[in-house]
Amino acid sequence: MILNAKFVSRGRSPRNGFSLVELVLSLAVLLVITTLAIPVVVRSLQTYQLNSTASQVAGMLKFAKFDAIRQNTHVNFQILQSGTNWIVWVDSNGDNLANGAEPQMVIPIAGNDTLLPASSVPSPGPIALTLGAGNSLYTWTVLSGNGSVTYDQRGVVVSSPGGPVVTTIFALYLGNPNDPSSGYRAVITLPSGAVQVWTSSSVGNWQRIS
Repeated sequence: MILNAKFVSRGRSPRNGFSLVELVLSLAVLLVITTLAIPVVVRSLQTYQLNSTASQVAGMLKFAKFDAIRQNTHVNFQILQSGTNWIVWVDSNGDNLANGAEPQMVIPIAGNDTLLPASSVPSPGPIALTLGAGNSLYTWTVLSGNGSVTYDQRGVVVSSPGGPVVTTIFALYLGNPNDPSSGYRAVITLPSGAVQVWTSSSVGNWQRIS
């Protein structure tokens, strides 16, 4: 009787897996790639969050405008400091209260993305020049604290209920006061009621994005 035995070579086969050296090298490459990728991912997340906040503020301004037209009355977009937060809301029922009954959002005063004063952002010269602010037609007003924008039943911005159309361009600046490198956003409201969103890097170069 002949036994047919098969012997497995001691040489490497696909089932042997990785050697320790190969495993260490692979982990080292993965670590380098991860180290390089993390800042990019973090910056992308910060940009997304800032864009989202600006879009929400712009959306609330637009809602206030169309709500005034829908109700055929004046409606205020309001900003109010409450503790360590800004509360931004559309005062659809006219009670001047941020009671959660109307569209609103909370912006932390010391958060990553918050309302900023004019002194904390690059000069809005390109925006003002494009929109005609700074000349005899319009003035430029930054809303960086308690304030409001009033729309009448036509959807235009007025000085007060029943008052004339304003000659003011209102601007709300958004950004991270602790990290200028993340850039800035400006939400602009024109006397006509039109809303625009502009973006800028930490050094300026404002550009309209919507």
